[in-house]
Amino acid sequence: MINQPEKQFQQLSDGPQFELEQKDKEGRIKGWLNRYGSSVVLPIVALIILAGGIYLYASQKNQGEILLLEENLSGEISLNSQGEPILGEQSAAEAEADSTIEEIVPESRKEGDRIIEKAGRGDGMTNLARRALKNYLQENPQNLTNEHKIYVEDYLKDKTGSRPLSVDEEIGFSNDLIEEAIDASMQLDQDQLKSLEKYSVLVAWQ
Repeated sequence: MINQPEKQFQQLSDGPQFELEQKDKEGRIKGWLNRYGSSVVLPIVALIILAGGIYLYASQKNQGEILLLEENLSGEISLNSQGEPILGEQSAAEAEADSTIEEIVPESRKEGDRIIEKAGRGDGMTNLARRALKNYLQENPQNLTNEHKIYVEDYLKDKTGSRPLSVDEEIGFSNDLIEEAIDASMQLDQDQLKSLEKYSVLVAWQ
């Protein structure tokens, strides 16, 4: 059993030793912060702030997209063919009209023995030759494979002259030239037709 003087002495001896240990720990922590604070702690804090900012931005963006989707479903907002929001009850009809305008193909016309094709947006000589052949075959049906058609339109393009076209520019294809191209395509053998398959599969034939 510890008597009173010994107990007081033990308390006095434990007190300063505990304070020294606390100061020693604090000193080591301060030293570590002084040594590594700028190279370790600050980048970690910066990353945490950055991650928080990204999370908040993504949350707000997702919330905005959800609200826009809800508005679209309710009919209050629709998008036109360019992806721009349009308001009002007639927005759906306007959007349909926009898509119809984009799909319009300039009409062909006949002048004597020539088929006149007009260039639309993005059309090249091959597009016009393809339409001329299609119009010719409507009045003069012939048993042509897609590979024959590829050859014919390429033949017409080469004979007419391959060059960039302006919108609304008109090119004429004579019936004689189209018949000449068809006759030439019929002279192709099976190997030559086979080699044209890689091109014919890329065309949406109608």
